[in-house]
Amino acid sequence: MISEFQFLTMDDVDLTDKRVLVRVDINSPIGPNGEIMDENRIREASITIRELSESKVVIMSHQGRPGKSDFVSLENHAKVLEKYVGRHVKFIDDLMGPAARSEIARLKNGDVLLLENTRIYSEENIEAPMEECAKTFLVKKLSPLFDVFINDAFPAAHRSQPSLVGFAYVLPSLAGRLVEKELKALKSLMPKLKRPIIYILGGAKVGDRLEVIETLAKTGLVDKIVVGGLLAPVFLEAGGVSLSENNVKKGKDFRGYVEKAEKLLKWKKDIFLLPLDVAVDKDGERAEFPVEKVPPQYRIKDLGVKSAEAIAKEVLSAGSIIANGPLGVFEEEKFALATLEVLKAVAESHALTVISGGHLTTALRKLGAEDKVTYTSTAGGALLHLLAGRRLPIIDALEMGKKLAEKQKLIKSKRF
Repeated sequence: MISEFQFLTMDDVDLTDKRVLVRVDINSPIGPNGEIMDENRIREASITIRELSESKVVIMSHQGRPGKSDFVSLENHAKVLEKYVGRHVKFIDDLMGPAARSEIARLKNGDVLLLENTRIYSEENIEAPMEECAKTFLVKKLSPLFDVFINDAFPAAHRSQPSLVGFAYVLPSLAGRLVEKELKALKSLMPKLKRPIIYILGGAKVGDRLEVIETLAKTGLVDKIVVGGLLAPVFLEAGGVSLSENNVKKGKDFRGYVEKAEKLLKWKKDIFLLPLDVAVDKDGERAEFPVEKVPPQYRIKDLGVKSAEAIAKEVLSAGSIIANGPLGVFEEEKFALATLEVLKAVAESHALTVISGGHLTTALRKLGAEDKVTYTSTAGGALLHLLAGRRLPIIDALEMGKKLAEKQKLIKSKRF
């Protein structure tokens, strides 16, 4: 067990001959042609899988969200995972149907099977309490086929979804090696954070980021927040800049996000560093405009050079920097400028630096600056929630899973 956390790790239970269900998070950046752009999460997940060489192993993960371009099958992920695991990883394009259950029943010790993307299943796309997640078809269909559940999906640790928390309610559960590693590292880093603390927040998950920003503002555990990615147009509108539907896709949640951002700006305006300029896609080329003069017909795809310079200046005076999510459409080379320029400044700073999430890890590797930051985390939202002092649902689930392991007398005797 990790001290301060009342759950079990893989050291606490003999997994030989066991039927083990492993939830990982190999959700990876996907390029325009469907290619996996960064293999870091897959490589990290392989550590737990390699260790289960005497078990019958079934792996679950999600990839992207329905309706998004990165919502793809896990077939290619299986090929990459096989490279790191060092033994065959069979893929089946089924999650809990007869084909998947039949394949699971045939597994022998040492076999590894990767199931299809969990988010093809509608119940996986909602969040609910652990008890409700345990009642879903996914958990009811698959849990009788296993002896132990291992949760190694640290990047998704802030989610309360069936594949993440439901199985721990009905199966003895353990933390995988990545969950163990990340929690130990962050436990060590958190007391070392120095003022001023700067958060650089980008990416597409606006709702998650707004929740974290609100918590950080309440606790005072932040001195400056840089907004990029899809947060940028939300905060620009909240600050009085009018943007068109062509500038930014204003989905059903956009107005609600703007209202939350307006409240945050009225309450804590001084902690925000908003964009000065943005880059748009003008007939296939990058063009930059001040935020008040963005032509209504072009889509915003990055922060501009002046914004990147202002952020870099702020970064160089920081005591601690936590960065999560790209500032623009990083997958397109001409709109990766702000992300790369700001990361260069982060790497050159003397601050304690934490980089998180798949896209920023890819960017850091592209710059050859991996050894110039304090810590690189596989997680995005989970890391931010933890640093903001929020409880992670998978920790509660793992603590429940420990009770089941105790009840079934699976815990190894301690030798002194």
